[in-house]
Order: sequence, then C-alpha cells, then structure tokens
Amino acid sequence: MASTTFNLTAAGIAGATGCPSANVKRYWPAIRAACLRNGLNDRASLIAVLATVGTEVASFEPINERGGIKYFTEHYENRPDLGNTNPGDGARYHGRGFIQVTGRANYRGYGQELGVPLEDQPELALDADIAARILARYFKNRGIADVARNGDWKAVRVKVNGGLNGWKRFKSLVGQLEQAVDAKGQALAEGAIGPDVRKLKRLLTAWGAAHRLPKPIKSSPIFGPATTEAVKAFQKANGIQATGKVGQKTWNALEAAAKAAQH
Repeated sequence: MASTTFNLTAAGIAGATGCPSANVKRYWPAIRAACLRNGLNDRASLIAVLATVGTEVASFEPINERGGIKYFTEHYENRPDLGNTNPGDGARYHGRGFIQVTGRANYRGYGQELGVPLEDQPELALDADIAARILARYFKNRGIADVARNGDWKAVRVKVNGGLNGWKRFKSLVGQLEQAVDAKGQALAEGAIGPDVRKLKRLLTAWGAAHRLPKPIKSSPIFGPATTEAVKAFQKANGIQATGKVGQKTWNALEAAAKAAQH
C-alpha cells in the first residue's frame, strides 16, 4: 500500500524544495489539478513535475524569461524552427510560464491544444492555470512520466531541458522530495494522490453500499475531505480509532468489509 502514493501538502513541498511557501501554497493547487487532468497522478510523476518547477523557477511561480527586447531579438528573431518569421516575433514570443514556452509555433500549438488564444495573447502563458496546463501537457506529450516511473531521472531532465543543464539542482530536489514523501509514512491521509487512493475509494464505496457514507466520494486519485469523512465513518463503525487516516489496520478491515459486501 502507498508505494506509488504522493502524500505531501503545499507546506511539505515547500519544506522539501526550499521554494517560497506562499508561492507553493498559491500555485500548487493549479499544478495539481492540471497534472490530474493529464494522468500525472502518482508519486514519480508528481516528483518529476515539482523538481522540474523547482529547477526552472526556484520562486515557484510562472515567470517571464530573463532578458529584454534586445536579448530576445538577438536569440529568437527570424527563427523558423520556432515559428518566428514575422518582425517582432522574437520578443513577443519569449519564454513564459513554469517552463519557458518559447516561439510563435509553440504558443500556437499549446493554444490549440488547450483552447486558449495564446498566439494572439502570449501573456496568457503567465496565468497560473494556463501555465500549469502547459506544464502538464508538456509532460504528457513527451512521455516524461513514463521515464520518471522507471526511475530514470537523467532522462526526465533531458526530455525537459534538451540536455542536463540544471541537473545538479534537479537531482537534489528529486532526492529531497523522495525523502519527504518517505518520511510521511505509508498511511493514506487527506491530500494524498495516487492509484492506492482510487482503490481506497472503491473499498469505501463497496462498504457504503450497505452503510450510509457522510458525503458522496468522487472517483479521482486524490484523497479529499469527503474521503476523510468516509474513512472516519468506517473506522467508527468497526471499532477503529477515527483518525481519518488509513494505516494497515484500517486497510485490512476495509478489504475484509468490501469482500464481505460482495457475498
């Protein structure tokens, strides 16, 4: 149980990464929501995303690429490989976001995927929700989660960066996030994300067929308040201390109850 579960709160993420706690608290919900929509819903995937953000923008916020019009023009103007073929494209389509989406072609492509007019309004890439959706779609489109699940962290960095720039910080953040997740233990609790949370909800729903759950439980991989209340109800009904957290004792009892409900 919980080997693929990500269990850190915003405070835990800030503590592990050293990123500003206020920014993590502000932007983590948008990143989390975008990740869940794109199938990035397990420990390895989310650690890869967070370590990437912490490496690309230590302030943990969507930003403009450093530089000015002169710098952007020198580096990005007249770049057909980026779709920058019109005068002023270099500066207009400079890097923005949690990862630096750059070039007219990329703004057009992500805009079409997300249904957002990024090509016409490139500054929208600084909006937290849109920046998070670009980040998550970038990971999905490039299969980055797959290499993260295989533990190939160098491949993750190469797929994001094109090389190993920032590798030392990225590797350090991966290690710190893994340690923080391990330190929380294997008990499932509110805020946890992963396949085991889906299984927990199935077990609770099976038990709830004969026992009224306090609130409906959404079918998602995130452990929310309604799941906490359902766990407490189950624990109370089965003589287990009602903490709302799912350790091995509660898990075993749930499996037994769900099995009994099938007969």
